[in-house]
Formats: sequence, structure tokens, C-alpha cells
Amino acid sequence: MTASSENNDLVIVSDLHLGRGRIRGSGRYHALETFFFDDDFLDFCESLVADAEARRMPLTLLFNGDTFDLLRIEPAQVGREAARRERRFGAAVTPEVAAAMVARILEGHPLWVEAVARVLAAGHTVIFLPGNHDVELQWELVRKPVREAVAGVLRRWGVEEGALKRLSFRPWFYHEPGRIWVEHGSQYDPECSFRYPLRAGRMEQWGVEALERDMPLGNFFQRYLYNAFGAITFIVPSTRANSRYLRWLVWNRPALLLRVLSSHGPFSLQLLRRVAMAPGRAAALEEAHRVELERLAMESGLGRVLQEIDGLKHVPPNLAQAARMVALPLVRLAGLALGVGLGVFGLWFAAFGAIHQLQAGLGLKTALFLGLHVAGIGALLGVLGWRLLRAPPVAPPRPLRRAAGRLARLLGVPVVSFGHIHEEVAAPLGSTQVGEAFYFNTGTWISVFAHEPLLPRERIQFSFLRVRGQQAELLHWSPGRGRAVPAILFEEEDSPGGSGIQAA
Repeated sequence: MTASSENNDLVIVSDLHLGRGRIRGSGRYHALETFFFDDDFLDFCESLVADAEARRMPLTLLFNGDTFDLLRIEPAQVGREAARRERRFGAAVTPEVAAAMVARILEGHPLWVEAVARVLAAGHTVIFLPGNHDVELQWELVRKPVREAVAGVLRRWGVEEGALKRLSFRPWFYHEPGRIWVEHGSQYDPECSFRYPLRAGRMEQWGVEALERDMPLGNFFQRYLYNAFGAITFIVPSTRANSRYLRWLVWNRPALLLRVLSSHGPFSLQLLRRVAMAPGRAAALEEAHRVELERLAMESGLGRVLQEIDGLKHVPPNLAQAARMVALPLVRLAGLALGVGLGVFGLWFAAFGAIHQLQAGLGLKTALFLGLHVAGIGALLGVLGWRLLRAPPVAPPRPLRRAAGRLARLLGVPVVSFGHIHEEVAAPLGSTQVGEAFYFNTGTWISVFAHEPLLPRERIQFSFLRVRGQQAELLHWSPGRGRAVPAILFEEEDSPGGSGIQAA
């Protein structure tokens, strides 16, 4: 949605991943919760309001996707009559189910709701964009519990009803011409993009199965595999991080590996189920996307440019390709195990014969045979362990940064902001018709686990992007100082001219 280029302060946060929060009565958190910072977020919003009042400047607080995590959430009780799959993984996410999820999330985070209400009560604006973990925010039924929760706080404070009108939702992006383009960014990630992301139509037009078929692999892994790991606070934003994730489990939670291994059985069944799905009603979902895209193109004034931007998204593979993406690494690993096994067996057999020919006593031969067995098993496990745990390439792919550069040139904006990857980034994009352009990623407010060597990090940056006029700055909220300070960023060695910067 295009906004007027008015002189307002813009603050962007992303990837809070609110789950069901605290359990009423016990005060404990639900097992899959990752956001434990409601007090800090309330302080953060109060600081934003105080700063806006001091500057006499209107403020727009923008939540750039994955605010609510409808993937990493404990399944609601569905009753014994429900299918086994629903009892384990939860009911299919229809608008009614998603609305109930959001309502439960808000019940578990009352201070976060107060923080949003505080911004509105002070006369400012709040906007929500969807991410790949809360793409359901496009449905009006799912927006309703957010409005109701915030309205309840405003009524309790005696704030006029007009304040709620400053709370809005956008189906895809936020755009101020000549100033900034904001979207979640998952559409440019090969593992997390939807083929038909715009789905504002009625659910009965396409059905649950079509949505399941359009679920990205990243979402699929989160719902059907990672959630089975239980109360680990890391969300793995990319399957490229799997090897590092496995190493972390080996060194920090080895007992949990048994649960990980046991969870692969049900996950594999779900993967086979998806591959075996009938074509479904993809045409209806495609038509809903097309209609909504045309509406947004006309309403935003972007016209064909928006069609071009939609064409920049990564088109996910079909089911056969997706299955190969999952199966090929397993086949390679099995082939490596077979090759190493045959090699080790050959060496073992030769050594066995040599020991047998030795003119030595029974005790020495027994010791040599035992040593041979241990060495053979150790060699096999060592090679397989190296293959599983070896570090990924130093320089990971950067599809979001490439997309940001193309967006800056297409739209003529100096600032492009994404979320999604859970890494704070500030990087130059080159020149556009309005001058130098920059890409910012707002990171996350939760613990992270990614493929970079400095992550997972022990300290959490409550990061956000602040835009004043044409100046954008990546900051993080410091609870100890009670104010925002610059985000911690390092120079990137592989940037042209060494001018790029990357967060730790």
C-alpha cells in the first residue's frame, strides 16, 4: 500500500514471533514460546512516544511480518474424535483456526498489547504487514482479535474510539514514494516463498489442501519437524543452518538428539503425504492472487511496476523438486556411508589377515583385534560426523539483498527494508534516481540460530530501523540505558570496496 510522503518518523520492527506466552495461573511459558520481552517492548514503545512528543513529530510504528508465529505454536486441543495428524500437528489453518490462534497469543502477551495501545493512545499510527509465519493476517477474520484486544485496553484507559482507526493492516508492503519500500522479504528466499502469497479472498474458493500445497519448505519444516524438538528457543530461519543446528545440539543438548531422531518418523510421513497430494485447486488460489495483485496495483498507483515486483519473487519448486531437495542430501549421505564402510571394511580385512599371520601370543593378538575394531568403527563414525557437522560455506547466498537492489532501482527509493532472516544488515545498494540507496534488515527480537559463524549469539539485540526524513539508521533498544543505541555491526570483507556492514 502506498503512503503519502508526509514528514513523519517511521519505526520498523520485525520478527517478534509471539507465541502463546504465559500460562494463566502458573505464570510459566508455553513450551514453544520464543518472545519473553513484553516489559522491554512496552518500555520501548513508551520511549518512542516520548521522543515523538519531544520532537512534535507524528510517528508510524510498522510491524514488518512474523509478529505472530502461527507455525511455532502448540496445537490446540482438537478432541479425541479428530484425526491423529490433527492431534499431533494441529488443525488445518483456516481463517477461524488462525483467528483463534491469534486470540490465544494476545491473551498470553497483555503487556505487548498495552504497548501497541500506548502508541495509538498518544495519537500515532500502527501498521501490520504479514510474514511467512503469519501470512494469515491478510484475512479480516484474523485481524479482528488484534483490534478487539487493543480496543479493550483503550476503553479501559478511557481513550476515544477514534484511536483504533489509526491501527491498520496491509496485505503485502508499505511504500512512501521517493522515501522507502518495506516488506517482510520472505518472497525472495527460495525456501520460504509462496507461489501465490496474496490470498484475501474467501477460503472456500480454494480450500485447505491448496494452501497446504503452497506452503514453503521452510514453513513445512517448522510445523512438522522443528516444533517436535520442544522448548528450544531458537527458530531456524533457513535450512542452510541445519548443520550448525546439529552441532549445537551435539555440544549443548545431546540427550535431545533422541527426540530429534524420533520426530523424523512422523515428519517423513507428512512429507510423503504432501508429495502424494492431488493437484487440488491451485487455479483458484492463483486467480485470487491475480485479482488481489491487480487491486493493489491500481490502489497504490504503482500499476505495472507492482506486476514487475511480484515477478521478482522466487517461484518455489513443485512437489517432485521439493522432494528431491530433501532426499538428495540423504542419498549422498547414504552413498558416503556405503563408500566409507566398504573402504574401512577392506582395510579392516587386510589388517585382520596381517594380525592373524603374526607370530605372537593370544593376549597380544586379542588386543590388536580389539584395537582394529575400535579404529574401524571410529573411522566410519568420524567421516560421517565430519560430513554432517562440517561448517557451511563462509559466504551464504544473499537473495534478499539482490532483490532489495532491484526494488530500489525500480521504485526510485533510497531505503529498502526487509525482515525475515533474523540478521541485522545495513548495506549500500548503489545509486538510484534519488541518490544512494541502502538495504536494511531489522533482524529480530528473539534468540537466533543462523548459519553465520558468529551466531548463535548470547546477547539479544532488540533491533529496529528508524527513519527520520530521508535518514535511516539501524538501532537497538537498550533496556539498561533506557534508550536506543546503534546496532552492533561489522564491516563485511566481501563487499565491493569494503563498504558493506553486517550485524554480529
